[in-house]
Amino acid sequence: MELNQLKTFVTVAEEQHLTRAAERLYTSQPAVSAQLKALEESLGVVLFDRTPKGMKLTPSGEKLLIEAQAALEAASRVMSQAKAIQGAVIGSLSVGVNSDFSFLRIPELLADVSERYPNMQLSFINGMSPDILLDIRKGKLDSGFFFGPSSTTDIHSIQLADIETAIVAPVGWSNKVIGASLEELASLPWVYTTDRCPFYHLIEALFSDLNVEPKKAVFVDNEDAIRELVKAGSGIALLRFDDAERAETEGWGVRWDADSPSLSLSIAAQSRRAQEPIIQAWFDALLKAWPVDIMDENNQKVG
Repeated sequence: MELNQLKTFVTVAEEQHLTRAAERLYTSQPAVSAQLKALEESLGVVLFDRTPKGMKLTPSGEKLLIEAQAALEAASRVMSQAKAIQGAVIGSLSVGVNSDFSFLRIPELLADVSERYPNMQLSFINGMSPDILLDIRKGKLDSGFFFGPSSTTDIHSIQLADIETAIVAPVGWSNKVIGASLEELASLPWVYTTDRCPFYHLIEALFSDLNVEPKKAVFVDNEDAIRELVKAGSGIALLRFDDAERAETEGWGVRWDADSPSLSLSIAAQSRRAQEPIIQAWFDALLKAWPVDIMDENNQKVG
């Protein structure tokens, strides 16, 4: 029995599909099948039932999955401790990105990491906040940025900032927006995010006490697309405050002249990995990139 076989077993169990597991492991489906077969022969048990819908754990597989996950975690701790003893930060880190690189200060982060931790390789993967948190839990991502709260114990998060928002309309709609009530705004066409996005729930909360429903003209899940649709006159939208200021500076948008809700921006990693040298180095770089705003889970300033 080898660690690679256990990793394949755990990945297939999480994905419940050979092809998706192979993609995640950067290998071929036949190689994944061969690893599973070798592990089953070594253990003397059948781990999966092959069904038309995918791979389903057998009762034996369900029991051994817990032990396999524990074995992989133990191996990871051994490797991390060895690197800590060496005083080196070595390895790759995949980071989920939920917004613009410039807004998240990724260029500064990358420059700092390259200088201080030359043996750390960063990969940035775009995604929406709930997907990023899910992928961290599943081990597909090592860390990630997200908007809104996260209260699960398996996630260690640090709040980076409280992000202000503003409602922005196409620049030609000034007479419809300036001085308008929420009821009047609701009657205008809205560029909406999908319900998996924290911004969606902020908009819904705005109108929760009113007997009106915003006119949802279009749904998109990309900030660039939202900005472009506002520019094109397709509707109004809830944007980050810095985007709203840019819209007015560049002349393609106008802000509603009342307060809008805010939401938190945080960074996350698995709680069990929080003490790994590479995770600590990454969080240390974040402390440097966000020196004023960074907060811990108890809303206390860090550093």
